[in-house]
Amino acid sequence: MPSTMWNELCLYFELLLFLAGTLLYGFLSRELLRRPEVLSGNYPLRLLPLALTSWFVGALGDELVDILIGRPDWWTVPGLGLDLFRGIAWLTSFVLLVHTLSDALWRLESIPYRRWLARQAPWVAYPSLLLFVEPTWRFINAQEPLLAYASRQIFPTIILFSTWNLALAWLLGLRLWSRLEDRRLKDFLRYLLWLLAGLFVLLLASGHFDPWNPEAMGFERSLRSALLGGLLLPGILLAFYVQRYNLMRLSLSQRSLRHFLAVLALVFLVMLAGPAVAREDLPVYRRLVAWGLLLALFFGTVYTPWVERWLQRSPRWRRLMGKTLTPQELDRLMDRIQRLDLTEDEALARTAQEVGRWLGSDAEFLPQLDETSGPNPFWTYFTEVEEPLLHRLAPPDRRLASLLAQHDLHAIFALRIEGQLFALLGLRSSATGGGYDDGELEAVRLVMRQLAATLSLQRLVNRRLAEDRRLEEQERLGMLGLISASLAHEIKNPLASMKALAQSLREDLAAEDPASEGVTDLDMIVEQINRLHQTTQEILGIARPHPGTDTALTDLLHSALYILSAEARKRGVALEAGVIEEVGTLAGSPAAWQTVVFNLLLNAVEHTPTGGTTTTSLERRGSKVVFTTSNPGAPIDREGMQKIFEPFVSQGGTGLGLPLVRRRLDELAGEVAVHCHDGNVCFEVTVEVGQRPDPSAIGLSDDPSEDGAQCP
Repeated sequence: MPSTMWNELCLYFELLLFLAGTLLYGFLSRELLRRPEVLSGNYPLRLLPLALTSWFVGALGDELVDILIGRPDWWTVPGLGLDLFRGIAWLTSFVLLVHTLSDALWRLESIPYRRWLARQAPWVAYPSLLLFVEPTWRFINAQEPLLAYASRQIFPTIILFSTWNLALAWLLGLRLWSRLEDRRLKDFLRYLLWLLAGLFVLLLASGHFDPWNPEAMGFERSLRSALLGGLLLPGILLAFYVQRYNLMRLSLSQRSLRHFLAVLALVFLVMLAGPAVAREDLPVYRRLVAWGLLLALFFGTVYTPWVERWLQRSPRWRRLMGKTLTPQELDRLMDRIQRLDLTEDEALARTAQEVGRWLGSDAEFLPQLDETSGPNPFWTYFTEVEEPLLHRLAPPDRRLASLLAQHDLHAIFALRIEGQLFALLGLRSSATGGGYDDGELEAVRLVMRQLAATLSLQRLVNRRLAEDRRLEEQERLGMLGLISASLAHEIKNPLASMKALAQSLREDLAAEDPASEGVTDLDMIVEQINRLHQTTQEILGIARPHPGTDTALTDLLHSALYILSAEARKRGVALEAGVIEEVGTLAGSPAAWQTVVFNLLLNAVEHTPTGGTTTTSLERRGSKVVFTTSNPGAPIDREGMQKIFEPFVSQGGTGLGLPLVRRRLDELAGEVAVHCHDGNVCFEVTVEVGQRPDPSAIGLSDDPSEDGAQCP
């Protein structure tokens, strides 16, 4: 091959090396600078690829300028600055390599004097840069248009400098290799040491020739290309280990690597064809190649950030481009679902939404019952087997495969909480085709496991809070019982006096007119005093409710309406009896049932606005007796519903009426529910006919839903 043609090929090869080095070391510089956790504190490690990037950028820029515009007079000063910039970057990379290895060795050494020696290595390397102060000053003053001419004059100094620093780096690397335990790091460092040794040999060999001469031909030009290629090999080695083993927690996808190599191969083929198809017009072809390299450099610089930003906004295009989930996206989704302030339904909805947005597809939790065919067959399958995933590409039988195809589902993930099947997440077939890779499905499985853990923790926290509320309620009720016992003891004697006076007055009135209204009222007063006396006895523990005691609830309700009618008229409220049926006798003492009926009626009257109407009813529904009170009022919010049966929270009275109602109903084996509808607040008491009361029942429910609270 003629020497001219060979030099032309060497030029294109060097241009390709400069482009590859710019993109490769630029990528490594970007990754190391934006990941401070990689060998934290080792700043030379971040500056080393940055220095090499600067050298490759300067070398590529110098060659492109020479091809496109030559070297006009106005380019002398900018060209001088560019040459100095890349020359300093190239020399600095040697001492930065020494500093990087010494810093890594210093972190691993345990013997004090060896740690000290490793720490001093950079101070042995950096002073060697002083060898170039005088040549640099001479180069600036001479205004030499090409760095190659100046470097040819100081080439012995360059060899001395490179030999010294490469030998120092090789010794540090050898010691570091013996201290490392990670096999992948040891392999990487071993190959790096071999590359440094090869570069060292090439530098020594180039001392007998003149490879940096701009007019170099044949072997000398080939040697220069080999030296330039040697600077690219450490970056290629690092990129290989980053892609293969995630070295130093850096990542490089195989797809990006293929794109990078494909672009370089295409550029090289175009360059290789140049001398063959444009023998007579090589300068024009060189300019076309130079413009092509500039465009490749531009798109190589802006392609990745632009595409990443674009694909973040369009998950479907991301899947079409073959992009998979990133660790950052997975972390963000984990943070979103690891929130205990979300309800279970909200957590499920958010997970389905985020997974679907993530994968550029549709994800939804499948219903347990199918609207047309009854039980969902997928629920039946996961109930019978403990599988975490049902995959369309590997179904257990043809029936399930057909069902997956029928519902357009690619995969179904089981969500189990505390060993029980809780939900099924269905992932639709990819809208862009191609399905999902194993890493994406494994990521969704990880999300489901995290969601199960979060919901389990949420349930545990809710149970603990409920237990704490129950203990607090018991403590408050215990205090209430102590206060009630004290009040009952003080009330007992006045009640006896009141009863004696009422009986004496009744006897006097009955002697004059036994059928008078006063006699009836005094009989009612004596009856109520007897019930109050029994209530005080129960509070004091002298007479617990007896299992054999029964109460005629219809008569007791009529009596309560008669007594409270005066209080209602006083407040300007109409107290009306709706449907009041004869329900017979119910288990429980009259005192206990009077506490329930009186307190609910009084609560309704007190919360009815002036001019309003309070209604009550008593009826039998099958085997149950239902007693209700209804009064106009605003709906009770969720927070108020949770506290409505707690002591001392009422806004209209003592705050003890409703807690006593629930306590008595627990003893009587009854239930109380609250409903809000049509502008009315309704309390509904339900008791099973024939159900005997439990005298020892003192526990109260902490969940308002268990009390039948149903209010918007």
